Amino acid sequence: MMDGSSDSNNNISPFQVGHWHVEPLSCEIKSADQQQKLEPKVMAVLVCLAQHAGQVVTREQLEAEVWKGRVVGYEALASAIIKLRKALADNSKQPQFIKTIPKRGYCLIAEVKYSATPLTPSQHTTSVKQPLKKTHVMGLTGFFLILLITAANLFISSKPESIANPINAYVQPSIAVLAFKNMSDDEQQIYLSDGIAADLITGLSKISSLSVIARNSTFAYRDVATDIRVIGRELGAQYIVEGSVQKSGNNIRISARLVDTATGYNLWADHFDSPLNEMFLFRDKVTSSIISALQIKLTAEEKLKLNYAYTDNIEAYDNFLRGWQHLWIMTKDSNKSARVYFLKAIKLDANFARAYANLAINYVFDFNHHWSKNSAQSLQLAQDSARHAIELDANLPQAYLALGFTEIHSRQYNNAIASIQKGISLDPNFADAYVLLAMALNFSGDPQTAQKIMQTAIQLNPRYATLYDIANGQIAFNLHEYDAAIKHFNAALQHNPTSSKSRLWLAASYAHAGRIDDARWELIEVSNSNKELTIKKLARIIPLKNTLQRKHFIDGLNKATDNLKINY
Repeated sequence: MMDGSSDSNNNISPFQVGHWHVEPLSCEIKSADQQQKLEPKVMAVLVCLAQHAGQVVTREQLEAEVWKGRVVGYEALASAIIKLRKALADNSKQPQFIKTIPKRGYCLIAEVKYSATPLTPSQHTTSVKQPLKKTHVMGLTGFFLILLITAANLFISSKPESIANPINAYVQPSIAVLAFKNMSDDEQQIYLSDGIAADLITGLSKISSLSVIARNSTFAYRDVATDIRVIGRELGAQYIVEGSVQKSGNNIRISARLVDTATGYNLWADHFDSPLNEMFLFRDKVTSSIISALQIKLTAEEKLKLNYAYTDNIEAYDNFLRGWQHLWIMTKDSNKSARVYFLKAIKLDANFARAYANLAINYVFDFNHHWSKNSAQSLQLAQDSARHAIELDANLPQAYLALGFTEIHSRQYNNAIASIQKGISLDPNFADAYVLLAMALNFSGDPQTAQKIMQTAIQLNPRYATLYDIANGQIAFNLHEYDAAIKHFNAALQHNPTSSKSRLWLAASYAHAGRIDDARWELIEVSNSNKELTIKKLARIIPLKNTLQRKHFIDGLNKATDNLKINY
């Protein structure tokens, strides 16, 4: 039987039956000039017959292996055989492939050859534009359970040499949602395709038994022609979701597919056509299909979380997505634009907790980058927005992250740790939450634990943003690992050369490493952009609770220059 044994594993690889090339995982057969899509049960019958090529396979044996012992009528198997013969262009009276053995069963008489290697994804013709029918998708469950386990085992047991240490050891299923392609005529609609993909990431992240790669990492592959299997290895993801969005007037078409990165084959594909005001149903449909394909069991609490919608106001949601897009550009102007959109979303739906949570982060950015005339007011507005988000939805992880973010900057470290941990308990895949938790722990005087927490964040977000390098650099500095700190702060400056914060930490790191000239050069760069470097401004840059740690930072700066004497 197909039980995941080594014999069964071979049958899951592509194979030849006569002149037909068979791909079990994508349910396709191909010849030189034809291509046929088989129903999953029909493909399962072909796989079973191929496993016993040249032998008589009884009806009972076929029913046991294909239908897993379920009682099915004569018509079910007979129909599958008829469809299979039709696809193979076989003749029951003069068979070249499947011969009926009266009162016994069937025999595959054509020659069967197994491929040494599967086709590359570029050789596949299956696309999102030719999705599986819904009935076919649901029929995959039993058949693909064995296929998924076998494919995963094959991938783990044969790691490519170019990736000696994969990021994710696959303790649990791991998935990455790539940026959806904007197929609309208007290029500005990219905020919509990005938002839909990001929203799907957020939804999947609520499943505790699924490891979900963060947006920063997956969106890095936008417009990059890279083999799905390579992306999977680089991100440590067993499965990838990719898709497209096309908006036309008040209608929207969203296509998506789930790919096994070990083989490059589709496990599921479908499309969603609807009026714009019904697009909220898309995430539910895709999420449930992924759960079904990967055989994930949800807890009662997770079922409730997945059924939750942030808002039922499509205009409010649209403004939220626009604001989200501007928020992460992280410039003064984009931050201002993001706030306008978040406030519009809140005006349209006063109970939109997620919009309040993002508004809180928006105000923290104003405080942190000195973009507002009244920094204290910005921080207070951030705290008020975050707390209001929690009042509206006490189970929203982003709200607790936002509150923890404000508490870090107001030096309420114990509160920040508690808030962020609450957010992580609600969303264990929230990569950025782990970064903020590490920062709070480091600033409160526990860099050792912070360093361990950062490993989790990077596993969930291997292509991380600048914030990760800054956090790693600050942790390394407090552990007196200056070479590592220098490496991280230089990496952060490559992405944002104008960051005075990174340059000051880098200067202190250089100084303690004995590279005084390099430290002085960094301070000159800071003074060129920030003429008045005062202890008050440094207090924001070094939010360290531990007195010795703060003194250690100031001592580094004092080593770098005789002209800048800062007394703690």
